[in-house]
Amino acid sequence: MSGPKGILSAKARGLAVGGALLALFCALLLAFPAAFTRLELSLSDVRFRLAARPLPNPDIVFLDIDDDSVRLFGKWPLARSAHAKVLDILTDCGVDLVAYDIVFHGPSADGQGGDKGSAEDAALEAAIVRNGRVVLPVGVGLVTENEVVRLTPEADDLPLLPSLLPPGQLHVPDLRQAERTFLPLARLSRHSLGLGHVAATPDADGVFRRMPLYVGYHGQLLPSLALTAVLRRLDATAQARPGQLDITWAGGARNGVTTQAGSISVPTDAEGLLPVNLAAPWGQGFWHLSYAEVLESAADPARMAFLSEGLKNKIVLVALAASGTTDIKATPLSPAEPLATLHANLMNTILSRSFLRQAPAWQSSALTACFLALLTLLYLRLPIRLFLPVSLGTAALCPATALGIYASTGLALNLTASTLACLTFTLGLLADGLARTARDSARQKRMLEAYFSPSIARQILASGTDIMEGRGVDLSILFSDIAGFTAMSDRMEPAEVQRFLGEYLEEMTACIFRHGGAVDKFMGDGIMAFFGYPEAPGVDSVENARRSAVAAVSASVDMQAALKRLNARWRAQGRHEIQIRIGVNTGHCVVGDMGSRTRREFTLLGRNVNLAQRLESNAPKGGVLLSARTAALVHDHFNLNEPTRIKVKGFDQEVEVVSVQLPEGDGV
Repeated sequence: MSGPKGILSAKARGLAVGGALLALFCALLLAFPAAFTRLELSLSDVRFRLAARPLPNPDIVFLDIDDDSVRLFGKWPLARSAHAKVLDILTDCGVDLVAYDIVFHGPSADGQGGDKGSAEDAALEAAIVRNGRVVLPVGVGLVTENEVVRLTPEADDLPLLPSLLPPGQLHVPDLRQAERTFLPLARLSRHSLGLGHVAATPDADGVFRRMPLYVGYHGQLLPSLALTAVLRRLDATAQARPGQLDITWAGGARNGVTTQAGSISVPTDAEGLLPVNLAAPWGQGFWHLSYAEVLESAADPARMAFLSEGLKNKIVLVALAASGTTDIKATPLSPAEPLATLHANLMNTILSRSFLRQAPAWQSSALTACFLALLTLLYLRLPIRLFLPVSLGTAALCPATALGIYASTGLALNLTASTLACLTFTLGLLADGLARTARDSARQKRMLEAYFSPSIARQILASGTDIMEGRGVDLSILFSDIAGFTAMSDRMEPAEVQRFLGEYLEEMTACIFRHGGAVDKFMGDGIMAFFGYPEAPGVDSVENARRSAVAAVSASVDMQAALKRLNARWRAQGRHEIQIRIGVNTGHCVVGDMGSRTRREFTLLGRNVNLAQRLESNAPKGGVLLSARTAALVHDHFNLNEPTRIKVKGFDQEVEVVSVQLPEGDGV
C-alpha cells in the first residue's frame, strides 16, 4: 500500500507535469501572440454579447441616408441643397444638435458648371447658419509614431483650432497621430459648432470595437465627432490625463431645458482608445429616421407635428447607411452595419457612463494565479476520481468569473490566456493522475486476478469497492489438500514436482473460479479459498452466506470430478495418481489486507477459518466434509450423509460434521 509520503510524491510528479505544460503554453503565448490575440478578440465578442447592453439614450436619433433616400434624390453623393432642405426641417423641429458623419470636403462639383456647385454650397452654408448647432466631421489618416507629425498648424488647419483640446498631462506623441486631414469646406466649417474626427480603428481581425476618443494633432488633441457632440451638448470642457478624460460642465438652461452641473470621467488606454459599448445592433434600440421620411413628413402637417415633438432637443446623427457604401463594416454585434453606429454608441457610452475597460495584464495574471492555486489545492486534497469533475468545473469557473466581473463592472480581463492556462494546467494534472490511476488499476487488477476469477475481478474494479479494507463478512471457506503428498514428493524429481503441482493447481483454481470463488493462498499442495466476498449488491448477510455455501460445495464437487479426469490422464501417461480431502465451513470472518509494514497479505482470519482447515484434515480421502451450518444451507442442493460428531484440534467440544455424497463416475 502507498503511504502518505508515496501519495505526496505522486502528487508532486503530477504538479511537475502540470507546471511543465503550463510553461509550454506560456512559451507558445509569447512566441505566437497574434494567434492568441485573434482568439481573444473572438472570445471578447462572445463576452460582449452575453453581457447586459446599456440602454440607448432616447436623446440620440439616427437620420439615415438609406437606399430609399438615394433613390429619392437619384444618386449618391446627394446634392448639398438636398442636405440643406433636410437640415432646415430639423431646425424647424427644434433639434438641439446635428452631427454629420459625412465629410463635405471641397467645393461641390456636379459636372454642370461652377456656378451651380457654388449655389449648392451656399444653400448648405445658409442652412448651417440657420441651425447654429451643427457639428461637422473631419476625415483623418492615422499613424502610430514616436514623434508628432507636425508641430505648426497650416492655413487649412485653422478651422480646427477652436475644437482642439489642450493635452493636459498627456504625452501627445504616445497617441495615434493625425497624419493628414480631410476638412469640410471652409465656408461650412466656419459656421459649425465644432469639428471632430471620424476615424475608426479596426482590430486585428477587421472588426471595429474601439474608437480613438481623441488623436494627437499639432501637439494638441483632436476630439472625435462623438466627443465634440457630447461636449457641445453639455456645454462642457474636457481635461486630459493619462488613462482618463475628465468632462465637466456648469449646468444652466438652454431651449427650455435646464441641466445640473456635473462631471464624467472617461477611461482610455495609452493611445486614447475607448471600447464602444454598443447598445444594440443597427436598426434596433435607437430611433431611426431617413432623409426620405423627413422630406415626406414636411408635406404633411400632422406628420410634421409628430416629427417636431419627437426631435425636439435631440441629438441627430446624420449617417450614410445605403447599401454598397464603404462605411459598412463588422462590429461585435453584427458582421455588417454602418460605422455611424460607432459614433452614436460612443456618445451613448459617455452619456450613460457605461464604460468598458481593458484590465491591465497584472489583474488578469492575478486572477489566473488564484485559480491555479485553487486547482493545486484541490489536486493535493482530492482523489483523482473527484478531482476530475471538480477541476474541470473550476477551470470553467475562471472564464465565468471573468464574465461576471465584465458584466458587473465593465472591466475586461483576458479570457484566452486565463482560460487556456487553467485548462492546460488542469489537463496536465489530470493526465498524470489518470495515468497513475490506470497504472494502479492495472496493478490492482493483476493482484485481484491472483485471488479472484477475471469476471469477479472486473466486477470489483467496476464497483470501486476497496476490498483491502478489513471488514467482517459471513462467507464460506474451503480447504483442500493432497493425501500423502509429502511422501510421494520425496520420490519425485523437483522438476516433476513442479510440473505436477502446476497441472493440479491449474485445474483446481479453474474449478474455484468457475463457481465465483477466490484463491486465498497455495500452501504447498494445499489450497485455501473463499466464497461470498465481495458480496453481491443488494444481498443481505444471510442470503450471502447461503449463496457462498452453495458455491463452495459446488466447487468442491467439481474439484473431485476434475481430479478424476486428471488421474485418468496421468494413469494413461504412467504417472502418479492422487486423492484429495476437502473441508468447507460457513461463518463470520474478518477479510482484508493483513500484515506488517514490510509484508502484507490479503487473507481471512477467524475461528471459522480454523474450523474449515480442521474439517479438511478430518475429511476422507476423495471426499468433502462440511460443517453443520454449511450442510444446513446446502441440504436442498446436494445429497448429504447423516451428520456425525468428531473431535477436532483447537475446539473444546465435538463438532457436528456432514459428508457429501459425490456423484458416481470413473474412479481412480
